[in-house]
Amino acid sequence: MRSISQKLGYIFRDPSLLDLSLTHKSSSSVNNERLEYLGDSLLNFIIAEEVFKRFESLPEGKLTQFRASLVSRELLNEMGKEIGLEESVKIGKGETVTGNSILGNTFEALIGAIYLDGGFLEASKIVSSLFNDRLSALSDSQDLKDSKSRLQEHLQKRGDDLPYYELIDEENNNQVKKFKIVCNLEGLGLSAEAEGNTRKKAEIKAAERMLELIELQND
Repeated sequence: MRSISQKLGYIFRDPSLLDLSLTHKSSSSVNNERLEYLGDSLLNFIIAEEVFKRFESLPEGKLTQFRASLVSRELLNEMGKEIGLEESVKIGKGETVTGNSILGNTFEALIGAIYLDGGFLEASKIVSSLFNDRLSALSDSQDLKDSKSRLQEHLQKRGDDLPYYELIDEENNNQVKKFKIVCNLEGLGLSAEAEGNTRKKAEIKAAERMLELIELQND
């Protein structure tokens, strides 16, 4: 736990809060779920305020895209890995941190714990520091819409029928989660398959492949 504090640049006044934030429900009935709830709200607000201040001329829709990209489950999982949560989170026997949202959820719980331990200003300072590089990498002209949204907009502009996504295979156990999705465009006679460890990720990948097929068809 000392390494977590070092990477955060924050020393807990109440170490039990840090310990609780690292305790997954599979490990104990006294766990980090309530802290996760609190941290989720804090992250959304702090990141929203950061993008609001950094991009003074951007409309609400673009600010929402930026915030959503920074608090996505995938990115929060990455943040958890970067500060060493893989080695520190307490999980039950047979549980794993691969292919799920445990690290991202634990990261949220950690922010909630910092808030309770040191107050909003401390939590805001830590979040701003951890996200600074990613915030700085954003640009006004960036399009952060996922491929499902881009595919739908492309088809609507052309007046084509919208796609439908079909789950054709699913593997779901304690160790591995895998979903296979096919994206169908009946009007164009096209289909594209993709896999992901969540249904949403699989659909996004399938839409991305469909966009590539459409581009090839138009060449």
